[in-house]
Amino acid sequence: MHIPDFIFGYSPWGIAVGIIGCVIAAVLLGFSINWARKNLTAQKIAILAVIAAGIFALQAFNLPTGFGVSGHLVGGALAAIVFGSPFAAVFVLTIVLVIQALIFGDGGVLALGLNIINMGFIAGCVGFYSYKFASKKLPRPFSAGIAGWLACVIAACFCALELALTGAILLNVGLPVMFIYHAIIGAIEGVITAVLIALLFKVRPDLTGNTGKKPVSIKKFLVVGLVAALVIGGCAVFFASSNPDGLDSTFLVNEGQKEVFAPATGDEVTGEANDLVQWNAPLPDYSTGEESGPAGCLIALVIGLVVALGAIVAVALAATRGKQKSGGRPGEKGEGK
Repeated sequence: MHIPDFIFGYSPWGIAVGIIGCVIAAVLLGFSINWARKNLTAQKIAILAVIAAGIFALQAFNLPTGFGVSGHLVGGALAAIVFGSPFAAVFVLTIVLVIQALIFGDGGVLALGLNIINMGFIAGCVGFYSYKFASKKLPRPFSAGIAGWLACVIAACFCALELALTGAILLNVGLPVMFIYHAIIGAIEGVITAVLIALLFKVRPDLTGNTGKKPVSIKKFLVVGLVAALVIGGCAVFFASSNPDGLDSTFLVNEGQKEVFAPATGDEVTGEANDLVQWNAPLPDYSTGEESGPAGCLIALVIGLVVALGAIVAVALAATRGKQKSGGRPGEKGEGK
């Protein structure tokens, strides 16, 4: 669902759509930083860093879904549910998406605003509020699965509307096809979100407000979480699907290179407009070069995980600097031991 920059070259107003998206995303980021300042503690920053690293790794792992389409986790619903706010999703996804665009060329630079809106805010809002509603009557993991599916599908529909605004894809093609593909891909999102929520709330019951059970120590949580992210990243190198994702497949359908429910006859969008940004990512396509092979891809993914981890901690510490200096909230002393 990472929108590329070439979509802004299809019409004279394409750049305006990208700029408006960036302005809206900047406002949302301001709200998310305010959320972080009010809600993050040293312990929660560590958990947030693991979530960010996990989302980065899972987004690099495209799974086959059938019909010549692959899909991966968006992560907005997961972050919003774990931390109880859509702005947690905006906070995490903004940092992940910036790293992906600038370092790996995954998603456009001018398109960052639209990608943050879709995968951070839209997915975060839909995921959080649908989970909040469903969990009143259903078990948490099942509610999280429904929320993850809805977040993926509705964010994809917004993406289709934005693509139609730029003239990149016809609305009568983009909206139904993006819906169909992400209704299927959303099953992956739902299952992963349900499993991770069940695991996270089991080892860290404090995230649900349950202080009666002793949580796993933050050090153990960090180690296990980061090792899991590395393993997922390694699997992405060797086992990720080569099929185009839902967005690329929609472009191929729009161009007539693919029938909706059939494998693609081409793997690249041939009708791309001129990329007006021309950003040269240092590690394009999560590799250190065309001839780098699996080793280069592993190196690139490790770099990405380290950068994502460091960036989320640095930004979170900067956002909460005043609170950290004043000693945080009452009762926070000794957290993480």
